[in-house]
Amino acid sequence: MSKNFVNIEVPDLCYCFEFCPLRTSRTPSNPDRGFFGCKFLKENGGCGYFRWIDRKPSISVHQYPEVESSLMIKCKGGENSCDRLKQKLKDIEQERDTLCEKLKYSEEKLISLRQKLKKVKLERECAKLKLNRLVLLLLIVLTVKWFFNMV
Repeated sequence: MSKNFVNIEVPDLCYCFEFCPLRTSRTPSNPDRGFFGCKFLKENGGCGYFRWIDRKPSISVHQYPEVESSLMIKCKGGENSCDRLKQKLKDIEQERDTLCEKLKYSEEKLISLRQKLKKVKLERECAKLKLNRLVLLLLIVLTVKWFFNMV
């Protein structure tokens, strides 16, 4: 038998990638039996992870023999969950930065387009005003000509 012990202060890592605190069963069928379990109820989106921790009578209450937490097993197997999570966090942060840059570019483009739209509207109003002045002048000329033709 191995002499490796896991301190109960090192919790398991559940399938939600959350640390599971050590709990103690209060049921009549398993009184004072230790277990690791997902800290979220299944109804609240928890993964349902559960593992009993069986104590050896000769061991202190704070240590469990030959029981390696799922976190330690993953680390030994080369699948360090913390490293995977850190890498995933870096990837997400990089994606966030890329999206922030795209948003900044889009906002600048939107401001530029709004300025162009304002300029086009102003030019359109000026063109309407010029056309109105021309029509008014033409009406005045026609009215004057008509007036002199009548007299």
